[in-house]
Amino acid sequence: MIEDKHKDVLSYIEKSQKILIISHRKPDADTLGAALALRLWLGSIGKEVTLACVDKPDEEMDFFPYLGEFVNNFDLKEFDLRIIVDAGASYMTNFHLKYANFFESSVPIINIDHHASNDHFGKVNIVDPVAPSTTVMLYRMFKELGVTIDADIATCLLAGIYGDTGGFMHSNTDKEVYKVSADLMSKGANVKGIIKSLFKSKSLETLRLWGKVLEKVEVTTDGVVMSVVKDEDYEQVGSTPEQLSGVVDYLNMVPDTKFAVLLNEDRKGNVKGSFRTRQTDLDLSRIAAVFGGGGHPKASGFMLPGKIQANLKYTIVSEDLSKRSLEF
Repeated sequence: MIEDKHKDVLSYIEKSQKILIISHRKPDADTLGAALALRLWLGSIGKEVTLACVDKPDEEMDFFPYLGEFVNNFDLKEFDLRIIVDAGASYMTNFHLKYANFFESSVPIINIDHHASNDHFGKVNIVDPVAPSTTVMLYRMFKELGVTIDADIATCLLAGIYGDTGGFMHSNTDKEVYKVSADLMSKGANVKGIIKSLFKSKSLETLRLWGKVLEKVEVTTDGVVMSVVKDEDYEQVGSTPEQLSGVVDYLNMVPDTKFAVLLNEDRKGNVKGSFRTRQTDLDLSRIAAVFGGGGHPKASGFMLPGKIQANLKYTIVSEDLSKRSLEF
């Protein structure tokens, strides 16, 4: 029962003093909102909390309290508990690449997530693949444990909901989403700040990069909408791969198509694939899993080392030739 796991979480927290809260790489509003909501709660009950993420959070999300506290280096031996939020698989934090014994450490892990691809890597695993966001799962846990949700915690939780439902436009927007969101708004959540940051703030460089993506859009004979971004595209418009966030949803707007895919080089020797669909009979997480990725049935992705070659078709050429290639 989920309620029993909530009690397990509380038991570990009560026995711990120094707690490390970890968000996944390339952090979005859900992983940040979940981490910061936990930080606010745990700080209020006297715990020493460190926030960690391998990638620096976007400064445009400055509506979040304590956003500047995230670090990407730490001494694992200093902590007696780790909580990892919204990581769809164990590798999604990328800290296993920085710390060889990250998952072999005796420091227990609490894994809270809503992705079907989650590999249950924690001592305690609270994983609900049908939950609309990890912050909704935290809301449930807070209510179960009697945690007081103040305006700051409400802002963090609501931001995760807004982000993962696309501002209530994605198909995961169910009755619970509206009910929880209404409650968080009544508690003083900063709705205007969330909407402005997540949906109404784009830099000139971001718009130019999105222009590149939209300029290259193609629809295959199989009904797949696709576009690609190469390293030189970032250089031409003075942008970064992080500024691609959200544009794949526009590719998914083309009517009478099966799904959308955006392939982009990340300037670090990797190719990232992002999938979106509006179809109810497709499970994109199964496609992403073929390439070592995962996610949700309607929104998934992967990352492979390699480059994009553009001939008559686009091909991911992996540096490890034993890996599969992907053609469109």
